[in-house]
Amino acid sequence: MDDTGAPGAGGGAAEGVPAGQARRRGFRKFADFFLLSFGYVGLRFLIGPIRSRLLTEQLGKPHYGALTLAVSTVTFLAMLLALGSYEFLARKLPGLPTGRQKGWLALVLRRLALPGWLLAGAVAGGLWATGWFPSWHGSYVLLLWIDLGLMLWLLERIYYALGGNRIGTMRAIQLFQNDVWFLVVFALGSWAAASFAHTLRIWTAWLCAVALAVLAFDRQAEPAEAPRGEGMREVLLFGMPLMPMVLGEILFRIADRYLLLAFFDLAIVAEYMLAMNIAMMGYVTGTSLLELSLPHLYAAANRHAREGGDRGHGGFWGGGMQPTDEMRRIFSLMLRHVTGLGALMGLGFAFFRRDIFAVIAGPEFRDAASLMPWIAGIPLAFLLAMTAARALLVQNRTRTVGFAMLTAALANLAVDLVVVPLWGTHGAAMATLGCLLGLAAFLGATIDVRRWIDRESWKPMHLLIGIAGCAAADWGIVTLLPDAAWWVRLPLAAIPALLTGWLAQVFTPADMALLKAANRNEEP
Repeated sequence: MDDTGAPGAGGGAAEGVPAGQARRRGFRKFADFFLLSFGYVGLRFLIGPIRSRLLTEQLGKPHYGALTLAVSTVTFLAMLLALGSYEFLARKLPGLPTGRQKGWLALVLRRLALPGWLLAGAVAGGLWATGWFPSWHGSYVLLLWIDLGLMLWLLERIYYALGGNRIGTMRAIQLFQNDVWFLVVFALGSWAAASFAHTLRIWTAWLCAVALAVLAFDRQAEPAEAPRGEGMREVLLFGMPLMPMVLGEILFRIADRYLLLAFFDLAIVAEYMLAMNIAMMGYVTGTSLLELSLPHLYAAANRHAREGGDRGHGGFWGGGMQPTDEMRRIFSLMLRHVTGLGALMGLGFAFFRRDIFAVIAGPEFRDAASLMPWIAGIPLAFLLAMTAARALLVQNRTRTVGFAMLTAALANLAVDLVVVPLWGTHGAAMATLGCLLGLAAFLGATIDVRRWIDRESWKPMHLLIGIAGCAAADWGIVTLLPDAAWWVRLPLAAIPALLTGWLAQVFTPADMALLKAANRNEEP
């Protein structure tokens, strides 16, 4: 997994390099950048529907609901226990020598991740022993604790690779950790589907295998150097103000599931989670795009600070760092990508929900398609909020991000407590969408988004006209062909989406040229 051909290295054969070696090197660079970055975005978009179809064909609603709820809960607990260290690694490592990067990772794993995992195990064991989980066998608690430790370790490695601009390594870990574990569940068939315990054992074994593979293949020769600066104090000073943001994101992503479980049952939770998981393919794909740009935005901010520019500050309402032209171009590129992608995918999910569920979901789950018009806009709203939040993090305004995210999430929870008993899954979806749009608007106003936008890079009119045209075309297809089969309507729907992506210049060759620029490994 070691990225010797990291994205951004110069192209072409060097003088004196044999042509065959130059071609192999060029192919490696092509594979690293396209197949494991932009190509990975498309791969995740393809894997999501396959995962949903295979799991919903094999598992009943209660089993599917329990499994997806367990995976989500472990993932979000790992985010919480990290105490903001993921964002710290992504923010701190760009521009540092490899040895220094390894030193920061070792410090975070030893002083933060390990104690947090041990504490979580003690708390979970105590709760189980005192009867908090009466229907759970002790092996469930043990396996989930092991899963939590593995997830925490793997996520730290992902952000370590992101901060080091080793996109290939990051994508490889993400692919095996998040995206393809379900294939083992499907391969084991009726045995895996027999009980929740079986699928939990499969997931645990898979995470162990991925962790061992990372240890075996993700090696770098440089020895770790002890971090300069304040060590764990520096990590916590950056990360702790982010904890409200992390907690807010967790509440947005999981609180409504537990409320639905409290008022209804696992079958209802399973329908809601399936519809949300399908829609959130747009969010996952969009965050994959943001991850390509984020190291470059942080590196540009770090260079600006080293050259004597304003580092920004941790205050709530100040103007923060004045973005450079390079930072504005990268931010505008990020905004164009998530707006174009989120809008086009949201339109597709809303207009062609019947066709999508016919392909993606097993027969038992297809009634959940009625949720899609209410859920389809959530990924775009989430992506807009996250993009604005990244501009605040560049300015070190972590407390502002945390305050806004947690306040919006608590507001969402309060609304859920009113609407979920009345309208169930539809009420939960509407509450989430409204609160996320409010969060995105607040964060955009806080950064004064006009200062961060380069109109030439953002291309707002191209986007507006393209999205409106795609919506009209989608409406025309469903109106003129109301009873056509999915294999007729979905290919037709792809035409306006692809044309919009091209004509509206959602992605351009200039974007790739910008993102191929490697972060400089300079001393801070």
